[in-house]
Amino acid sequence: MDILLTNLQSFLLNILLIYFCFTLYFKFLEKKVNRFTHTVIVISICGISIIFSMSFPVILLKDIPIDFRQLPLIIGTLYGGRLAGAILTAILLSYRFYLNVPDFQTAFVVYALMLLLLFFVLSFFKRALTVKKKLWIAFCSSVAAALSTTALNLVLLPLTATVSFLIFTLIVIAVQTSGVLLSVWVIERAKKAILLSEEIAKLEKLKTVSTIAASISHEVRNPLTVTKGFLQLLRDPELSEQDKHYYIDTALEALNRAESIITDYLTFAKPSLVNVEILDLQKELTMMKNFVEPYAALNNVEIKMTVKDNSYVAGEKEKLHQSIINISKNGVEAMPRGGILTIELKRIGNEAIITIADTGVGMDEEQLERLGNPFFTTKDLGTGLGTMVVYSTIKAMRGSIQVKSKPLQGTQFILSLPVVEREISTD
Repeated sequence: MDILLTNLQSFLLNILLIYFCFTLYFKFLEKKVNRFTHTVIVISICGISIIFSMSFPVILLKDIPIDFRQLPLIIGTLYGGRLAGAILTAILLSYRFYLNVPDFQTAFVVYALMLLLLFFVLSFFKRALTVKKKLWIAFCSSVAAALSTTALNLVLLPLTATVSFLIFTLIVIAVQTSGVLLSVWVIERAKKAILLSEEIAKLEKLKTVSTIAASISHEVRNPLTVTKGFLQLLRDPELSEQDKHYYIDTALEALNRAESIITDYLTFAKPSLVNVEILDLQKELTMMKNFVEPYAALNNVEIKMTVKDNSYVAGEKEKLHQSIINISKNGVEAMPRGGILTIELKRIGNEAIITIADTGVGMDEEQLERLGNPFFTTKDLGTGLGTMVVYSTIKAMRGSIQVKSKPLQGTQFILSLPVVEREISTD
């Protein structure tokens, strides 16, 4: 017991160093690397772990240093392959020779046989399909390696198999085997978690693509069906000129709606800016206010605009117009019984802040979280593409959007855009 307590610090240090090295390996598992790079990583981490373990041994019996060098050697061979195992064994023996530990020939024989044992079980380990089988193979390898080392030491060295020696041997075997099993289990769980996360990411992408495809198909099919129906009605030879004009206008209106949906989708899919210029926000907001005002008046909505600090931003005029109009129209439509739509422009530091607020029905927390997702809308006849385009455009302008809303208390859209100097050229 005194010996164990005396060497407790070295014992814990060995475990900590090995754990630290394998933690680095778990981090590398998260990255996509080729086979050669993976082998180099395994050799580097396990080699460092072997050197650390041999540098701080536990002296259990007189002149018999005990450490856990076999643990990284076994794990490194099982996951790095035969080349890694051979290089790690060479590192172990070279460092042992450098430390000038006696009986180098005995150590060479012991670890050469251990390496052959690991080479033999390696193919079985790689072919194992379940974690349980891999743990069983790792358990047998660790116990066999420890027992063979002990047996060869008893045969080749002048040691006596006393009770204390056997107890310490069992302790070392138990600790080493537990470490090997824990390492294999954690590595396999980490690999499984990485594969699972990759599969989830693929499924999420497929789900998004299928949702967008289904929604686009549904939204575009409706106006095309309307157009097809009215074009078929135009075949009637007894149709009056007035009805013909009405049918043609309705069909064109439906086609324009389909074109608008496709344009919004393309804007979202490719939110890059093409015709970038310096925009006077006060001028642009005033223009958008005048554009939306007739629509607001029809819905009994009053628009109030306040400019505290004028600012200039770099962006594409048409896309900024589209974003402001989409937010303003949504605000107007959120007030079916009328209300006030407030547009405010101010500057905070190097950010131009545009706030568009309504006094409408508002949104709950769940709706706020989904806002901006493809095809999410709170309107009966909406497609959800308008808000999606707003988020894409503001992001392309290196800005950000914050939305504040509560049910029956209205909604605030706060757009933050980086300001630029008016004199900057856009060439």
